[in-house]
Amino acid sequence: MDGVTPKFVLPETFDGVKMEITGQLGMIWELVKAPVIVPLLQLAVYICLLMSLMLLCERVYMGIVIVLVKLFWKKPHKRYKFEPIQDDEELGSSNFPVVLVQIPMFNEREVYKLSIGAASGLSWPSDRLVIQVLDDSTDPTVKQMVEMECQRWASKGINIRYQIRENRVGYKAGALKEGLKRSYVKHCEYVVIFDADFQPEPDFLRRSIPFLVHNPNIALVQARWRFVNSDECLLTRMQEMSLDYHFTVEQEVGSSTHAFFGFNGTAGIWRIAAINEAGGWKDRTTVEDMDLAVRASLRGWKFLYLGDLQVKSELPSTFRAFRFQQHRWSCGPANLFRKMVMEIIRNKKVRFWKKVYVIYSFFFVRKVIAHWVTFCFYCVVLPLTILVPEVKVPIWGSVYIPSIITVLNSVGTPRSIHLLFYWILFENVMSLHRTKATLIGLFEAGRANEWVVTAKLGSGQSAKGNTKGLKKFPRIFKLPDRLNTLELGFAAFLFVCGCYDYAHGKNNYFIYLFLQTMSFFISGLGWIGTYVPSVTMQTTCRANLAMNERGTIRRSGEDWISFLPDPLLCQILSDLPTKNVVTTSVLFLDFSKESCLHSLNLAFKRQDDGDPSLLASWIETAVLRKIQHLEVDCRMSFMSETTPLSLYLCETLVSLRLYFVALPSFESLSLPNLKVMHMEENLYADDEILEKLISSCPALESLTVVRNVDETVKVLRVRSKTLNSLKLVLDSSKSWYNDDSDDWEVLIDAPRLNYLSLEDDQSFSFVISNVASSAKVEIDVSFNVNDIWDMDESVERFSAVGKMLNGLSSARDMTISGTTLKIICHYMSFEPVPCFPNMIRLETKLYMTDMLPNFLESFPNLQSLVLKLKGVRYSDTMWFSFIPKCLQTSLEYVEMTRPNCGAGITKLVKYLLENSVVLKKFTLRLECDGKEQESNVVKELMRFRRCSSACVIKVIRLEDDVCIFQHP
Repeated sequence: MDGVTPKFVLPETFDGVKMEITGQLGMIWELVKAPVIVPLLQLAVYICLLMSLMLLCERVYMGIVIVLVKLFWKKPHKRYKFEPIQDDEELGSSNFPVVLVQIPMFNEREVYKLSIGAASGLSWPSDRLVIQVLDDSTDPTVKQMVEMECQRWASKGINIRYQIRENRVGYKAGALKEGLKRSYVKHCEYVVIFDADFQPEPDFLRRSIPFLVHNPNIALVQARWRFVNSDECLLTRMQEMSLDYHFTVEQEVGSSTHAFFGFNGTAGIWRIAAINEAGGWKDRTTVEDMDLAVRASLRGWKFLYLGDLQVKSELPSTFRAFRFQQHRWSCGPANLFRKMVMEIIRNKKVRFWKKVYVIYSFFFVRKVIAHWVTFCFYCVVLPLTILVPEVKVPIWGSVYIPSIITVLNSVGTPRSIHLLFYWILFENVMSLHRTKATLIGLFEAGRANEWVVTAKLGSGQSAKGNTKGLKKFPRIFKLPDRLNTLELGFAAFLFVCGCYDYAHGKNNYFIYLFLQTMSFFISGLGWIGTYVPSVTMQTTCRANLAMNERGTIRRSGEDWISFLPDPLLCQILSDLPTKNVVTTSVLFLDFSKESCLHSLNLAFKRQDDGDPSLLASWIETAVLRKIQHLEVDCRMSFMSETTPLSLYLCETLVSLRLYFVALPSFESLSLPNLKVMHMEENLYADDEILEKLISSCPALESLTVVRNVDETVKVLRVRSKTLNSLKLVLDSSKSWYNDDSDDWEVLIDAPRLNYLSLEDDQSFSFVISNVASSAKVEIDVSFNVNDIWDMDESVERFSAVGKMLNGLSSARDMTISGTTLKIICHYMSFEPVPCFPNMIRLETKLYMTDMLPNFLESFPNLQSLVLKLKGVRYSDTMWFSFIPKCLQTSLEYVEMTRPNCGAGITKLVKYLLENSVVLKKFTLRLECDGKEQESNVVKELMRFRRCSSACVIKVIRLEDDVCIFQHP
């Protein structure tokens, strides 16, 4: 026995074929097939048939509902109250709600101008519209381009804000959440969200906002997407068919039956109060839009879909971008379903049938079953039944049901009915990717929270244009860049099944299998959609094309880049990594004098033995290169470096920012294209230099001047016919000594001025002329007064206060600091404050509550009042015996921030509530000591009589910005 070596002994039934491996495998297959494979595969068939029936019932149900909607149901403007918001000459724009437009971006080089330009062109009063560009870009060049585009529109009078974050926490949801925290957003009632490639029509807000204004139970109005590049390639046509069904049927059915559907993340208008009530934006999944929609719906809010309100957008035309998008759209809903299913079940605010609709129809069938049955049945189970002929698939399950579902899916895009066959094959291919993403989301695997921004090429990018250039040099495109191994693997599997069916089958499935094989194979090789190479490839292509035109094609291995024109070299330096550039001789080239330098930020720090002419040399070179945007910062040099005269004769300069530099005397200067000027703590050779500089800019739109008392310019004159935005700062605390003289003056004459900011504790006099009637003004001045009682000794100071107020009397929006208001109130004790007939919004820190009625009498048409009351002294005997006109006719919104919970604030709140006839909203931001004090304040508020029955009272806790009370 010890000499016996162990060996594998096959059963006797294998004796005849034990030397043939294929024979052995065949016998094993026969042994396993009957007891194991056939039952499991038959079970899979039954499960797939059940899922097919579920999907069929869902499609038929939606088809019936959409037919009833089109034939019998009323249109949205008849089902809901809709009254267009009309322009009113007397009220101006006050009857328009304040709307915030948010545009989140991430490295959107090709399309950022589309949404910014379209949002800036919306037909809505400029003082009631705030555009917020939320740029999370990591490319500094893109960030600069986006910021400049925002500045360009801001110079035209558009209230546009450029916001960036230090990190991308929360991705899009984090950016939107951060944007809503900005102080200027608190007056906005609605927020519109557009992705970077979306282009709304000018009347978008006028057609959508009235639904929200007149129907307080509606939280969201969703518009339909219209695709500008749907005809670009077959990939975009396929996407159009799927998305048209989603909007035409799914969104319309949800809106009409349960007033619920998934927010599409863009081209929608939200009521900000609904967002806050639902808990705000959350980044727990990659579908933050759907997450917010479900949470808001569970709190009883209704949604409205407007199919006739369309917004132009762009479909991803590259297969890579489309795959990433579909992963996010499939993984996110499944992951959200996992996290919210129990919350939906436990919710007690919505009806039972709505819960059934959300869980079964919205999530389970559309977001899970639809992907699984397409892939598992038609790409796995059906081909396997060919290898196991004992398992039969009924013809109604393999042919009739998918045919009916396909026909129902095609109703959204009748013009593409001839592409239906290609669409079926394409959807089967994508079902592989979607099923994988769904499983990742349900089990919250590694890529469940992966967020990849969908790359867009922009309207200027066309497949034909790209292909034309790339065909000349096809060798630079490497196949691994576009290879998809998973699709190629399934192509091989289906090909084997097709060959087996062709040889041994009876159902002729091989026709379908071979066609599906070709679809997987084409997708696996990336031969679908527009192919855009990497940045390096694009740059090489441009180089090839340029040298081909010049006849300077180089041999393989030679330096090509150095032979290119200067503009193309600049593009290469921007696109290529430094390690690639230094391998050529491009850094040693002498660029031609005609090459243009777009922008230069120059921070100058000269050591004790440094050459003072170095800065001038750099600036002169930049001027020679036709500089457009120049920033010179000498604050680290600890001495004001002198700038050359050539800088002030530059015809190409568009924006100029100078920090701590010295401006020489000059006889003549001309900056014909300068639009933006920022001058901070500079030294001027004489008093007239700054005035001459401003006057030499016939296109100037934005001006910022920051001074200190060390400067020689004591009388600042700003005269410009084109100036739109002006900010003047003079802070004596930053200077080495105090100048108590009354020589400091400011004179402003700018008829187109729409924004004015004055921060000045030194100037004695402010003479302001020709301020536009739509101007927004921010005032923080002290008239060189340390104590208001010093004013009694100077008639000139009283006169200076009156002159400034008269100059600002035509403004529309004003923010007054506590220091300035203290002086104005003291002035009121002796002289009347001029009337501000155009003023509709006033924000200030109140000095004495007794003075409020008399002060408000100067604002007869005031609509919005924001009071900051912390530190205000209240009198126990305070009594308001006078009611200003604005309380009786126009005041609609009051916000009191950081008040102390005492008798004085109680009397003030009572006075405003009982005397404001048309008040719509009263917001109280409390700073209380504990829940008991909050409860006492709320109880006292409820006892007050409201003169306006439509007034909504809202109490917000300051420390966490949470609403603790709202009535009604």
